[in-house]
Amino acid sequence: MFLLAACFVTSFVLRIALSDGNLKFRDNLTELNPPTNITIVDIQLGELTFTWNDGLSEDIKKMLDMLDVRYLFEYKYLDSHTWQKDSRLSEPEYMTVFELHRGVSVRVKNVPLDMRKIIFKESNWTVKDIQPPPGDRQTLISNFSCILYNHSSMNCTWRAGSKAPTDTQYVMYYRQSETTRRCIHYFTDVNGRHGCQVNQGIYDAEETILIRVNGSSKTRTIRPYYTELDPQEYEIYNPPVNLTVLPNLTVKWAMPPGYDINTDCFAFELKVTDLEAGCTELLSICGETEYVLVNLNPTKRHSVKVRMKLQYCKETRFWSEWSNEDFIEPIRLSNARWVLLTLAITAIMIVLLLLFAVRWYKVLEIVFKPIPDPQKKFKALFEEYNGDFQNWINCQIPSSSDDECHPVVIEESSKTED
Repeated sequence: MFLLAACFVTSFVLRIALSDGNLKFRDNLTELNPPTNITIVDIQLGELTFTWNDGLSEDIKKMLDMLDVRYLFEYKYLDSHTWQKDSRLSEPEYMTVFELHRGVSVRVKNVPLDMRKIIFKESNWTVKDIQPPPGDRQTLISNFSCILYNHSSMNCTWRAGSKAPTDTQYVMYYRQSETTRRCIHYFTDVNGRHGCQVNQGIYDAEETILIRVNGSSKTRTIRPYYTELDPQEYEIYNPPVNLTVLPNLTVKWAMPPGYDINTDCFAFELKVTDLEAGCTELLSICGETEYVLVNLNPTKRHSVKVRMKLQYCKETRFWSEWSNEDFIEPIRLSNARWVLLTLAITAIMIVLLLLFAVRWYKVLEIVFKPIPDPQKKFKALFEEYNGDFQNWINCQIPSSSDDECHPVVIEESSKTED
């Protein structure tokens, strides 16, 4: 209770100090200086770390003890008009990655917040421009792209700049896990694209890769190219394995070995082809490694295969290669007749067996019918007459009053003849 009262009194006093009373404090805040001396203290393949001084006088800092000073950092490329906003920073330091070949402008300002984290006052911006590296923009490489394979290798390709001399030699550097390496396996494909294959140093599929491509020529300065990429976005996964079509037309497959990502994160695509008509149907499956095929013509031969891509936990741009192929053989009409005939004969045999079983059961029931026990049927004969059948049967014949004999007197009368 005491702590609650103390907090209430403190907030009440500060509210008065910030709203009513301290006019000198507000007047001095109108002279809130912007940050000074924005400095780049580290550059790593386009990753820049900035520091700056807040530019606040000691008197202002003392008055700001009751406030929370933050720094708002924004940037835009020199070929763009849109400033990219970032979070309010609590320390005068910031690190981010830029495409430095475009040139970039950064700016920062002081932002005091009151106790409710509402902006109390803002200083002016302090701006610093970072010019692009030397070299004509037309010498810059174009159409840069990378593909990663199985968490372990990476191929990057690009086209030479339109004004890059034919003797231009390129060197690619890449950085991940705070280690910078130089690519050593360079090639030029049949379409004239330059490239380099990376076979080591890609350790973490969830950590971005920083890349710089330098160019050198005896006759001209080549502007370097900077970029970053998310490995999962550019990775081609190995195809599913062990695809099988079961007799009931259930297609099953397995994830390729070496992946710890949950199956629910992947999308699968079945390719079902009618090999006689040449028609193909693509079926989408989400997070499942089996699928029941329906509406297939059973008299035609089909092929089935599957591929996959990361789509739900994070999305990659590329599908894997197709898996192994399995086939659904057609059911011929003659075979279908034999199947129906076999089913009919089997059904008849089952019915006959059932009838025979019922008949045999009745015969057994008659043959093995139990002999009746007379003692149970004629209980009185044995319990009351001790088995004397004659006395028992006489007792069973009922007597009736109609059967009694009564003497009758018959009188003869003489007839008188006239």
